[in-house]
Amino acid sequence: MDETFKLISEYGITLVLLVGCLYVLYRFAFFSINEVKVGFEKRHVDLRKDMDEIKRQLLLIEAYIKSKTKE
Repeated sequence: MDETFKLISEYGITLVLLVGCLYVLYRFAFFSINEVKVGFEKRHVDLRKDMDEIKRQLLLIEAYIKSKTKE
C-alpha cells in the first residue's frame, strides 16, 4: 500500500490511473482472446464429430446404391 502512495506522490494520480487502466485493458483483451479460442476449439470438435457422422451415413447410402445397381 505504501508503494501505491509513493507512486501517486511521485507521478501524480492521473498517470497512475492511466497505467492501471492500460493494464486492466491488456488483461481483458488477452482473457477475451483466450476465451474465444477455447470456444472456437470446442465448437470445431463438435462440428468435426457431426461431419464424421454425416460421412458415415453417406458411405452407407453409397454402398446401398451400389448394391442396388449391381442387381
